[in-house]
Amino acid sequence: MRKITYWLAVLLIFIVPWEDSISVTTLGSLARVMGLVVAAFWVATMLLEGRFRKPHPFHVIVLLFFLWNFISVFWSPDSESTIQRIKTYSQIFLLMLIFWEVFQKPENLMAGLQAYIYGSYILIASTIYNYINGNVAVAYEGRYSATGVNAVDLTLILMMGLPVAMQLFFAAGQSRKSLVIKLVNLAYIPLAIFSIVLTGSRTSLIAVIPFGIYLVGMRQIKFDRKILVFAILIISALALFPFIPQEITARLGTLGSSIETGDLGGRVELWGQAILVLAKHPIMGLGSGTLDSAIGSAAHNTFVSVAAETGFLGFILFMAILAVVFFQAMNIQNGNSGLWVAIFLTWVIGVCSLSWEFRKLTWLFLNFIVIEGSFTYEQLHIRQARVKISKGIKRILDEAEIKTGAD
Repeated sequence: MRKITYWLAVLLIFIVPWEDSISVTTLGSLARVMGLVVAAFWVATMLLEGRFRKPHPFHVIVLLFFLWNFISVFWSPDSESTIQRIKTYSQIFLLMLIFWEVFQKPENLMAGLQAYIYGSYILIASTIYNYINGNVAVAYEGRYSATGVNAVDLTLILMMGLPVAMQLFFAAGQSRKSLVIKLVNLAYIPLAIFSIVLTGSRTSLIAVIPFGIYLVGMRQIKFDRKILVFAILIISALALFPFIPQEITARLGTLGSSIETGDLGGRVELWGQAILVLAKHPIMGLGSGTLDSAIGSAAHNTFVSVAAETGFLGFILFMAILAVVFFQAMNIQNGNSGLWVAIFLTWVIGVCSLSWEFRKLTWLFLNFIVIEGSFTYEQLHIRQARVKISKGIKRILDEAEIKTGAD
């Protein structure tokens, strides 16, 4: 039963990147339906085995943050929106506990990350298909995206997959099957970057920085392999650049002027409106899930959105969650620290222009970092236990030798 639950969880990760592309009547997205199936098998597994993995302190803080969002229904001006957010957070927290339970080995987590890359390929294929057929996402700017997926959302989804694909490429073995997986992960990088460029998202020009730092700074990656990847990227850029629409290149070129004018595509004005909401409700916030109706749009900034909806109390809990996750990422000892720091920083940059506090990918990736960190913690305890055992054996032998000498 546990094995079935594990593979269903991996399948869910494959679906999550493109969940907005397909919806199931009355039940919502395909990922939600799959999540219900995984939850049912997980509950059955817990009942049959009669055990449950002790949650990490990270999960306790997340629970407190979610509970604070739940309580806000008592002062929310839009109780229906808050109740909907409560349902979303409840489902997300359940999924976090499920992945915490089923991903107890490094190879389990790597399989989940590989599934994420496969799922992201669906978005890449859909984006390129829409580009070939002229199905623009934003007509007046000539931007493209995957069917049913917001162009900026698509950018961050694919961006977070870049360091993942790179890590999986370098970690694959030498067998014929591993060679195919290597090619799949390596091909993801230029194809994802091409798809990201097609979205015309200016945030991508900044969000790509952590990936570049990861590739250059990772000591575990040999220099010749880095050169190989850079060569592939340059050749791909030269080959694909002629196919990028002029409207998109012109839009990407306005990043500097957009920053200088302090406009950022109208986001600064929205941030200002959200901050005014926070000023009126500084401690408790307006109420979870209500900011959109209050200012007439999403805030397009996760940090501002969380602060306005949950107040300083909720914002402190949210920042505490991120602090724990970043500490975990920085202290991973198995050589994957650079991977998770790159993913975390990519997310931080990306959500500065997106309201992603209620998106599954936000909480799943934060959860994955903590899961990776738990492997380091367990390995440390194993090493400490071995040292204690070896010292104990040595002490016994020394005492026996002393006793023998005395006799």
